[in-house]
Amino acid sequence: MTGDEINRRILVVDDNVSIHHDFLKILRPYMGSEALEQARSSLFGESNPASNNDQFTVTCAEQGATALTIVETAVKEGKPYAVAFVDMRMPPGWDGLETIERLWGADAALQVVICTAYSDQPWDEIRDRIGRTDKLLILQKPFNSIEVLQLATALCRKWDLARTVAGQVSELSKLVDERTMALQQANRQLTEFNEALMRTVASLEAAQTEVLRQNGELVRLASRDALTGCLNRRAFYAQFEAAFAEGRGQGSELCCLMVDIDNFKRVNDGFGHAVGDQAIQAVADCLQSGLRLTDMVGRYGGEEFCLMFPRTILGEATVLAERLRARVAAEAGNRVRMVSGMTLTVSIGVSSSAFGAQAPLELIDQADRALYAAKESGRNCVMAMDVLVPGLNPSEQLELQVRRVTPRESTSAHIR
Repeated sequence: MTGDEINRRILVVDDNVSIHHDFLKILRPYMGSEALEQARSSLFGESNPASNNDQFTVTCAEQGATALTIVETAVKEGKPYAVAFVDMRMPPGWDGLETIERLWGADAALQVVICTAYSDQPWDEIRDRIGRTDKLLILQKPFNSIEVLQLATALCRKWDLARTVAGQVSELSKLVDERTMALQQANRQLTEFNEALMRTVASLEAAQTEVLRQNGELVRLASRDALTGCLNRRAFYAQFEAAFAEGRGQGSELCCLMVDIDNFKRVNDGFGHAVGDQAIQAVADCLQSGLRLTDMVGRYGGEEFCLMFPRTILGEATVLAERLRARVAAEAGNRVRMVSGMTLTVSIGVSSSAFGAQAPLELIDQADRALYAAKESGRNCVMAMDVLVPGLNPSEQLELQVRRVTPRESTSAHIR
């Protein structure tokens, strides 16, 4: 059936053929003679039988099994019945209740009217067997044409309304399914977008981390001496200036060391610049490994190094300087891989901000003067600036002197 058609298909199930004729006369429109109309009036006890304007299609069956086949075929062909009038007693076949149960098994939407006499099964027994349902009505025998027409018309309308509602529900369900699928698709797309976004964010974070790492590496390379890994002169001096300003602001002492490799020209001339580079690296390693966390070492130029000891008094600085000198003498030569048995020593000059230096370069110059004195004193020793007049404040001294820190007997032999 199409959605615009109104279902007026009626099935009559009764073992009495005369009942079939009665239903046909009531439900089928016809143009009858006066005699037939009078016969109809006498049959149903009506002086003016109701006219039938509804166009019903009526099919009759004498037994329940036949009715079941008719209903199954109608359903398969897409032309289901709207209403079935079923007699309660139809020997020798199924009774009315079994017929109804089987018809509903084939077409659950079928509206059913039980045609029963008062002496047949009571309603409670019928309900207990079939169950509560709004698809079942009882037509008490004997019935008249008005009752049949009202039931047929009302139940056909009910069937149509039920089909319309079912179609609307189906359409709504389809719409809900479509919307659900659209939402699921949108959700999947959103999930995929979020995953892609998370991957992008992760990639950006990784890229940012790599950029920061590379920037840090660039900063490190820009501030470090390529040969030794110590701070280069520019970076060292920047930090030295900061430490000098901090020391003056806090009233703490800052000590400076100038270190020079002894007789380095002989190393280059005797073994070549490759060995000379290894010698510089070996001395730098000894210096860096002997420093505290707060100390700093920079390659000042060539074979010279400059060290600073923040918050350190001169006495502590000279002890540290002597330890560094001894370490270089004991270890640096052995770290030169290209020459066996080489001896390397350094000369060290020490000064302190307590001597009144007004600028970082002035403090470095004082340490450099002490270094020059150490070289003049035979090398491989530590010389420190000291007051000329004992008892006066170091910053009030107009002149300073150089004091030897390294005992004479500990001086090692130089490279020859």
